Amino acid sequence: MSLGFWNPNSVFGGFDDGFFTDPIVPASLVRIQPTLTNFKTDTMRHSSPRYEVTENEKQFRLAVDVPGVKPDNMKVELENDGRILHVSGGRKAKTDTSYEEYKFDKRFSLGKDLDTSKITAHLSDGVLVMTAPKKEKRPPVKQEIAVVQGEAPALMDVEEEKNEQLMQ
Repeated sequence: MSLGFWNPNSVFGGFDDGFFTDPIVPASLVRIQPTLTNFKTDTMRHSSPRYEVTENEKQFRLAVDVPGVKPDNMKVELENDGRILHVSGGRKAKTDTSYEEYKFDKRFSLGKDLDTSKITAHLSDGVLVMTAPKKEKRPPVKQEIAVVQGEAPALMDVEEEKNEQLMQ
């Protein structure tokens, strides 16, 4: 089973983390302000929840810490034909004089050996647990393909194929 953190914005997955905040790069050369420069003054906090992955021969399990988040304030969905598990949500916390909003957004790439149509998600005591059964391993299928002598048929244009179907 393979599970990895999916970062849609970076090919190198963390290679450039902290590059623009490094004191070696003068701010005058970097005309783009780093995204997290004003992190302490933002009213909305972004965080990356901790998670734990376990698996056995029959199932895969992903547990994500989401303390204080209610089921109505989170979303779990599959993307990219069931290959990406997207978990997002947030909560509001009251401070002395106002409310602060905390948000999280995490994507995990899933292996092809999972039956993603049977994923379940349960929230209990601030931990979201998602489980998915593994697909039964089938022996590789060997299929013999007959070779026919002669020219190969040409690729049909989509419009030609529609016209042929209409004429029949």
